[in-house]
Amino acid sequence: MKKLDFEVHKTKEKFRDNYKLHDLAETHGKNLLIQWGMEFEEFGKDKRHEKVWESGKDKPDLIIYYKGKKALLEWKGKRNSKWIINERAAKAYGEWGKRLTLTTFICFAVFDEEYNLKSFRFAVLGFHPYKNCTKREWDKNKTVEFAGELPCFTKANFLKFLNGNLTGVPGI
Repeated sequence: MKKLDFEVHKTKEKFRDNYKLHDLAETHGKNLLIQWGMEFEEFGKDKRHEKVWESGKDKPDLIIYYKGKKALLEWKGKRNSKWIINERAAKAYGEWGKRLTLTTFICFAVFDEEYNLKSFRFAVLGFHPYKNCTKREWDKNKTVEFAGELPCFTKANFLKFLNGNLTGVPGI
């Protein structure tokens, strides 16, 4: 068998550990969507248990449906208020939004050390600008960071973006 000549940056355990915050963000977020009267279906497939994960195949987690409107949505769980995502994922999510002509939301849930929800914000690809980060993350991924303050993940803010009425949206 051929020995591969590369250093592992993210072990299987560390990779799956990253999903704990994602899963919490998803649980909190889906509960809110249900309370807000929105329907949704899974769009992106969870690949955390696959042996080989091809980069560039990222899809947002959900398609959201509300009163004739549809959008894509991706959950991100964080420990701090740094609004960063993988560059590869940002590009892929943007491409899906263009291909399906849907608004694409990236929802960031920030948790403290005891896993209590501290903040819930969102960015809209194509509306909220982001910049490339100069240094790579601990897992060697290139990332992008959304600039400025992002709106709170509330029904009123979410619906303004879903409906395209962006005047008076707090946090912009």
